Amino acid sequence: MERDVLLSGAPLTMMQNGLGFEAMYALSETMDTTEYHCHDFYEFYIHIRGGQYFGLDDVLYQLLPFQVFVVPPFSMHGLSSDRKLSMYERAYINLTPETLKTLGCGQIDLDRFFRGYVSQGQYTFQLAQDDARRCIQWISELQDGISSRDPLVQFGNYGKLMSFLDVICRSISSARPLQGKVISNSVIQEILTYINGNYTQPLRIEALARRFGVSVSYLSHEFARFTNRSVYDYILYRRVMLARQLMQTDISLNAIAYQCGFNDYSNFLRMFNKLVGMSPSQFRRQQRGAGSITG
Repeated sequence: MERDVLLSGAPLTMMQNGLGFEAMYALSETMDTTEYHCHDFYEFYIHIRGGQYFGLDDVLYQLLPFQVFVVPPFSMHGLSSDRKLSMYERAYINLTPETLKTLGCGQIDLDRFFRGYVSQGQYTFQLAQDDARRCIQWISELQDGISSRDPLVQFGNYGKLMSFLDVICRSISSARPLQGKVISNSVIQEILTYINGNYTQPLRIEALARRFGVSVSYLSHEFARFTNRSVYDYILYRRVMLARQLMQTDISLNAIAYQCGFNDYSNFLRMFNKLVGMSPSQFRRQQRGAGSITG
């Protein structure tokens, strides 16, 4: 695990707009699949058309029109495909757990509500077409209004967020969760499950290949095809993201480094800097200075 690798993926920092949410509607004529990644906020992703598979931890879901995914903080996920995507249309909202609690208005703990479903492995549901179109419209309007500092616009934005969450909550409460469809060799999913449970321990690709009865070349190729990351990149990424999560506690940085599987602090410092773009101490100061985004 001493390789010097370049780790990349979706933006990792918590939303910097001070609002505690982001919204995006997009249609891409062509698009490559994405590396598996995670972040410290919820993602509510609606697939409209053009995608093929959505991977979440060790399950691969075949994408359907108007399918919604609830991706909790620090869950690994990403697009997967055996071809270049065309006319890929999607919409999503990112929300911090703190903002979710605020939007519950003291009537419902939305963070606890969604965690109750995902803790049972229920991450994805089918939206009714009318509900999906309304949600997509709200997302598009939020995207247009998110940069405004007009208090009335921001007040309206939070109203749209509450309407969006009301539809999502009612839909997943009454709908059956969709099941993941395995389209890759099951051994890769077994290896992913094993890595996800043991990535803080010393892991070598040769040992993994022996443990699961495959060749190193097969494991390297199929793992990269499934996650768009090498085995080493994936393990290091998970370790750094766990470190980010632990920095919300009072554990010392040295203890965090060893707890996350780094054999010395200098290696941890180098990898954290490469992935997050700042040192662990800088990141911790930034997090403590920011406090709650929603105030």
